[in-house]
Amino acid sequence: MTRSLSRRHLIAGGAGAVGAVALAPTVASAEGGGHSGSGMPLTTLFEPMRLFDSRDPSNFFGGNKLTDGDIVAVIASVPGVDFLEAVFVNITITQTEGAGYLAVRANDESDGVATPETSNINWTGPDVTLANLALTRVGAESSIALFCVGGGASTHVIVDLQGYVAAKVGHHPPKEHDKEYDKEHDKEHDKEHDKTK
Repeated sequence: MTRSLSRRHLIAGGAGAVGAVALAPTVASAEGGGHSGSGMPLTTLFEPMRLFDSRDPSNFFGGNKLTDGDIVAVIASVPGVDFLEAVFVNITITQTEGAGYLAVRANDESDGVATPETSNINWTGPDVTLANLALTRVGAESSIALFCVGGGASTHVIVDLQGYVAAKVGHHPPKEHDKEYDKEHDKEHDKEHDKTK
């Protein structure tokens, strides 16, 4: 069952946000030539880059846990890269309460965002610490959204960037989820794919 969440997005500062320390990471292209739909390679970081930690009392969350119904938008940026198409992020949950799940998606700025029906990480009781690698597109305002779901559920969340796919030069991610953008993007990918045959 899908339900709409009425809470507005909260923006968490990432590596490119004002007030955050942004050291340019050292990067290496992934071996094996993995490519995205944009034709750009996957770039992996030698050292993960912390994008968000709800335990940090200096961030807008004030050291509080995410609770059922919270949607947190995390800025996904890398110094020196204009736009990201997709990111590989390690999602860690810790100090859980209740049972619930966390879903990671491209951020969508529209009202009444439906709760994702699939999860990236689940917990079934208190005081659980788990981590999982997630791949997601980057959405509105160069951000990804974290959805906390589960009656009575709460958890601290840590997000570490492990790798990314840069957007093709001249391509900018949509401000909102845009089906026309997806269609145009798919057509361009098909044209480029046909050229390589």
